[in-house]
Amino acid sequence: MGWLLLPAFLLTRNIAEANLLVNGSFESGPSAGSFVNLAGGTTSITGWVVTGEGIDYIGTLWAPADGTHSLDLDGSVASTTTPPFVHGGIAQTFATTAGTNYLVTFDLAGNPFGAPTIKPLGVFAAAQQTNFTFDVTGKNASNMGWLPENWTFTANGASTTLEFRSLTVSPFTGFGPALDNVSVTAITVPPSVPEPYSLLLLGFGLIGFAAWRRSTR
Repeated sequence: MGWLLLPAFLLTRNIAEANLLVNGSFESGPSAGSFVNLAGGTTSITGWVVTGEGIDYIGTLWAPADGTHSLDLDGSVASTTTPPFVHGGIAQTFATTAGTNYLVTFDLAGNPFGAPTIKPLGVFAAAQQTNFTFDVTGKNASNMGWLPENWTFTANGASTTLEFRSLTVSPFTGFGPALDNVSVTAITVPPSVPEPYSLLLLGFGLIGFAAWRRSTR
C-alpha cells in the first residue's frame, strides 16, 4: 500500500523559501533606548530607507512582535509643519523575477499612547497596493496585540521596492501603525513530474495494488 502513497507525496512536495529581505525584524539599527526618531531618507536601519516624514525606531517603549525592536511609522517629529503631510514609512528594494508572485508577511499593531484609535497602513510593491488597519482599543505597551498579516503581489521587473507607509490623516499626530517581523518569499508551485517518470510511478502503484489484492485473497 505504501507504493500508492508515493506519487501523491512527490506531487505535493514544496520547498520553503528564505526571506528575500534583509533585517526583516529591524534588529540591526541605531541605538534606540526607548525610541529614536529617524527622518525621511535615513538609512541607519540596515537594509531599509526611511520614507516620508520619518518614523520612530522603537527600543524599550513597547513589547515588539519579534526580537527587541519594532517601528512606529508615524515618527514623533514631522519634517513639515503645514499640510498636506506625507506620513512616514520604510522601504527596501530586493531582486525579483517578473511575473512571479511573492508573499509578504508582517506583524501589525499600533502606537497605543495617542489618537487615532484606528491606525491605517498602506503596503506598496510593483505598482500594487493594499491597506490594513489596526484598532488599539484595550492595548498598551506590554500588550500590543500584534496581528500577523499577509499580502501577495506580482513582480513586474528584476527588482522590486516594498514600502510600508502610514496612512493616518492630517493633522500630524505621531501615533501611528506599528510594524515588525517583515518577510517576503517567492510563491512556488509543486514541481511537475516528467511524463516517463509519471508512468513509472503509476506502474509501481499498480504493482503495489496487485500485491495487496493477492494478499487479501
